[in-house]
Amino acid sequence: MMKSAVTAVALAIASLGSAQAAVLNLNAYLGNANVFSFTNFSAPSADVEGAILAGGNVSLTSYTVNKNNQDAYGQYAMVVGGSLTFGNGNIHNGNVYVSGDVTYPSYNVLDKGYTTVKGTAPVNLSNLASGLVKTSAELAAISATANTKQVNSQIFLTGTKSGVDVVTVSAAQMNSATEFVLSNFATDATIIVNVVGKTATIQGGYKQFDAYNVLFNFVDATTLNIGTGANISILAPTASVKDGSGVIDGNVVVKSWSSGVQINSTNAFVSTNVAGLVTAIPEPETYAMLLGGLGLMGFMARRRQKAAAPAR
Repeated sequence: MMKSAVTAVALAIASLGSAQAAVLNLNAYLGNANVFSFTNFSAPSADVEGAILAGGNVSLTSYTVNKNNQDAYGQYAMVVGGSLTFGNGNIHNGNVYVSGDVTYPSYNVLDKGYTTVKGTAPVNLSNLASGLVKTSAELAAISATANTKQVNSQIFLTGTKSGVDVVTVSAAQMNSATEFVLSNFATDATIIVNVVGKTATIQGGYKQFDAYNVLFNFVDATTLNIGTGANISILAPTASVKDGSGVIDGNVVVKSWSSGVQINSTNAFVSTNVAGLVTAIPEPETYAMLLGGLGLMGFMARRRQKAAAPAR
């Protein structure tokens, strides 16, 4: 559900009032989309349970989109900045925006009542990508609060019982590990895992993350390999995902996607106030509402001042 203008204004003012903390609301950044690929998105024989955003071309075969009715920007199952080639499958519960050419099979892939539209895009995907790159860099600059220790193939994470804990691991550690072991984290804590390194692999056991609100931030990865199931969200703005296997349940942000890994929608990242985060970015479609809301607040303040002024 999209935030109201008043909420967006409140978040913006809160972020301006404190340089030491800001709201991290990845799901709102994405307009409730399940996955955002800055460039191309292609996949065979899999599905995304929510909506897809792609800045480039989309090519899908034997694919299902948005069966869980997690629309982006209120009504879209897909927003495609380039061309769309949909070999076979189904697109559920929403319209499809396509900037370029569209190729569908002979039958109707969209649910009854929905259509493919062109014209003005519901979101500026380039601006959205730029904001997420900035967010990733700001998260990576936050000092770790949790301790990290690797013993053979296990990575041990020890939290501080805080509502938000920040972890730093290297891609090399992840590439050689088969299990994460967590201790001393608060119930329902948000865990931000900053991963440093150009090539990273998600593999092995991620089960202990299931009890938490988790974002893996691959700030400088150019290659991200996925080979397991994980209930986490992924922010990897410079990474390409190719091939692989498994299931990611959460928000997924990458530079490009060419993989049959399934993406589920039931574990979106929960909005969290993060100490050390500088910028709270309202989702792009609320910028106009934000400006209008600030203008309205200024107008009301001027009216109050005028009403309170002594008569002359």
